[in-house]
Amino acid sequence: MDSNAAITKLTCKNFRSYRTLALNISSMFVVFHGENGAGKTNILEAISLFSSERGLRKAPVSDLNCIGSFSASWNVELLLKKDDYKTQLSTHAQNGRRVARIDGTSASSLSKFEELLWLLWVVPGMDNVFINSMSDRRAFFDHLVSGYEKRHKSNLRKLADLQKERLHVIFHRKDESWMKILEEKIAEENVKITKSRLEFIDLLHEVFDVHPSEFLRPIVSISGEIEKIYNTHSEEDSMLEIAEILKRNRYMDSEKQTTSVSAQKSIWEAKHRKTSLEAENCSTGEQKAFLISLVLAVFRIYKRMRTGIPILLLDDLMVHLDEKRRKDLATELMELNVQTFFTGTDANFFKDILQISQVYHVEKSICSMQTNIIN
Repeated sequence: MDSNAAITKLTCKNFRSYRTLALNISSMFVVFHGENGAGKTNILEAISLFSSERGLRKAPVSDLNCIGSFSASWNVELLLKKDDYKTQLSTHAQNGRRVARIDGTSASSLSKFEELLWLLWVVPGMDNVFINSMSDRRAFFDHLVSGYEKRHKSNLRKLADLQKERLHVIFHRKDESWMKILEEKIAEENVKITKSRLEFIDLLHEVFDVHPSEFLRPIVSISGEIEKIYNTHSEEDSMLEIAEILKRNRYMDSEKQTTSVSAQKSIWEAKHRKTSLEAENCSTGEQKAFLISLVLAVFRIYKRMRTGIPILLLDDLMVHLDEKRRKDLATELMELNVQTFFTGTDANFFKDILQISQVYHVEKSICSMQTNIIN
């Protein structure tokens, strides 16, 4: 294997279309090709469960069981190798939720996996990220930020909980002293979230400036009332200003049952560098290029700042790229030296990397390793 850090084994039991699956991985690039419905994406989904996210399909835990299996639950295991150390990770369903084990010992949360490896994926459903709702776009970018600032997700959850409690207090308890404390806490979380987002944007554009790419790169920004305050005040003064606005808006927020000034209302934007068109108004090809360039740039940021093993999952991506773009992507991935798992319907989509890849043909959820398949 070319890298000293990677997944070296994947095992699945009673997962999706696989009663059993055991793959020994010996390459930085792993290709799964076969017809639609053959079971390729299920393999990538299994790997994606080693994050604190819901996996690349965002499926309920109950949907992951193998159809027709008499087993109580599915189970997925990974073996990681970094330098001379090996670590075994496993996840399965327990009481309707996913749980984590590391080297046979129960972990306190799924986020513990992210101290050892971190995953990003590009799947067909992400093609619409720039034209989906503002909340969907915000969730996508905040997921990227969370890889830079590990407390970002918890800060977002805390903000949501505090805002919900504030609305309850306004409507039911009308406790002035507790309201003041809540609004100060809400202001503090807003500043933490905004600071992380803006720092991430600066890092992203720094990578764009330093590392050349053949993929079109967007100008990324975020805007909203919170950002206006943060950009014109010190952090301490920003918190005081936000808390004061929340106090003035209590009646209005109570009437509308929403928090009118919040980082949860900020708008993420991506624009074409030359035309200044918003991504949602760009061509499908340009949007695809934006997505790829973002993911590649984010990997560069993560590699500088995180200690875990980076893993990239690309589901049915190559079919949407022309021959030149496939070659460009292969070149950048080789430069990044990130272990990447691909799926596609045709092995020829991967001709630029087949010689350095571990290749499996997948048919009816049976994986057969192949060699010498270049046409």
